[in-house]
Amino acid sequence: MKLTGVLLTLMRIAGTVQIILGIGFWTGHWYVALPVHETNGILYVFLLWALAVIALVQRRAVGLAFFAILWGFAIAMLGFTQQRILAGSDWHWAVRVVHLAIGVAAMPIGERLTAGWRGKRTAVVVTPA
Repeated sequence: MKLTGVLLTLMRIAGTVQIILGIGFWTGHWYVALPVHETNGILYVFLLWALAVIALVQRRAVGLAFFAILWGFAIAMLGFTQQRILAGSDWHWAVRVVHLAIGVAAMPIGERLTAGWRGKRTAVVVTPA
C-alpha cells in the first residue's frame, strides 16, 4: 500500500473514532475522553494536511489541496473554541452541528485528494450537441 493509502486509512479510522466519541459527548457520556477526542482531532487534521502537501508536491489537485489546508485550519479553530461559542445558550447545539459537519466534510476532501493516486480518476465526457 502506498503512503497516501496508509494516510487515508488512518484518516478514516481517526474520523470514525471522532464520530463515536462525539456521539458519546452528545449523549452526556464519556466527557473523560475529551482529551482523546482533541488529540485524535489534531491527528485527523494533520493527516488531511499530509495528503494535501503530498498533492501539492506532486502538483495534483492543487486547488483542492490548498482548500484542504484551509479546511483543516477551520476544523482546528472551531474544535478548540466550540465550547466557548454560545456556551450555556439554547443555540449551542448549532455550534456542535457545524463542528460535526466541517469535520465529516474533511473525509471526502481527503478521498478526492487521493483519487488520482488510486487510479480513480474522474473523467469528463463531452458529447456533441
